[in-house]
Amino acid sequence: MRNLFFCAFVLLAVEGCKEKYESPVISPETGYLVVEGAINSGPGATNITLSRTTKLDNRNIQFESGAQVMIEGEDNSLHILTGLPEGRYTISGLNLDGNIKYRLRIKTREDKEYLSDYTAVKNNPPIDSINWKRENSGAQMNGAQLYVDTHDPQDSTRYYQWEYSETWEYHSVLGSTLKYEITTLPSGENEYNVVFRFPYNTGLYDSSLYYCWQNNPSSGILIASTAKLSKDVVHHPIVFIPPGSDKLSVLYSINVKQYSWSKEGYEFLERMKKNTEKTGSVFDAQPSELIGNIHCVSNSSELVIGYVTICPFQEKRIFISNKEVPDWNYEEPFCKQDTLDNTSAAIKASGIGLIPTSVPPCVNGPCPTGIVTFMAADPKCVDCTMNGGTTTRPSFWPR
Repeated sequence: MRNLFFCAFVLLAVEGCKEKYESPVISPETGYLVVEGAINSGPGATNITLSRTTKLDNRNIQFESGAQVMIEGEDNSLHILTGLPEGRYTISGLNLDGNIKYRLRIKTREDKEYLSDYTAVKNNPPIDSINWKRENSGAQMNGAQLYVDTHDPQDSTRYYQWEYSETWEYHSVLGSTLKYEITTLPSGENEYNVVFRFPYNTGLYDSSLYYCWQNNPSSGILIASTAKLSKDVVHHPIVFIPPGSDKLSVLYSINVKQYSWSKEGYEFLERMKKNTEKTGSVFDAQPSELIGNIHCVSNSSELVIGYVTICPFQEKRIFISNKEVPDWNYEEPFCKQDTLDNTSAAIKASGIGLIPTSVPPCVNGPCPTGIVTFMAADPKCVDCTMNGGTTTRPSFWPR
């Protein structure tokens, strides 16, 4: 009875401690402006994305479209960005003068104006290499850890950020040599039949459902500093591929982009990283105020989330094939094949939840032209797009 009484007391105490949380942050009805992206001082593209903060119960991104976005130089030069869907703005071929400072100007559809501070063009050395080796990560034994290596002979860069995009080829478990043909009869009912995709006995299968590619962009904030080192040399982990992952079942590629930052911009990224990755309990670092170098012209007290950096973008791509990672131990999902009679009743009874794969081998001599029975399997075993990928081969993919 004492134990029961004690438990009841604790529950009542916990219930009595509940209080409604009122956020101390008072944001405008339209939300605060969020500016994402960096200015490419080289010949490549500069992409800026504008959006608005939303309430905690709103999971939809509110993009800021229809704005005027431009880059101004202290020499009165002007570069106007082109607006794209979903709050994106782009321009290519800036080739900015490294001796001149530049700033970003934004004018929204509501005629609110925002300016960044004039910023110098930062040095950004080329990426030396993207390399990898077999390593363990926690309980993940013998995976592939990828690293980025770079260095600045002038020892002047010191603050780095990277983004990456992973792409990998994978295959469906089973190939398909047959397809359904569905004919609507005068009675309104459907007649189901199975026919060859290719002439019989050619050994061909429908590769349009067999080869797929999947893409995964980086989502976290990946940064490193050499400010406390004697030399501006970086060897930094970027992504870990767990052992047995389908990313390395055939061929994998990663493209890494590198940006350089000022000390103040890097500290902004550090605060952003802490706020987005280390909150979740009372023992974690609590959100700090994200004051960047972009300001509202008409209201100096209005918070703008974002920081502008200007540098030549550097990027490098590598490929890793399954043959380079012995004992990767990728296991294809188990796929059961069922034998079905090639009749409308039999196919309809199967629920059309299966995709034809092949004709069972004939016991006595060549098979007749007509298909009496066929093998079928779950669509995820035959159609690779049902596992998240696309059948469109990337332009950079080797033939």
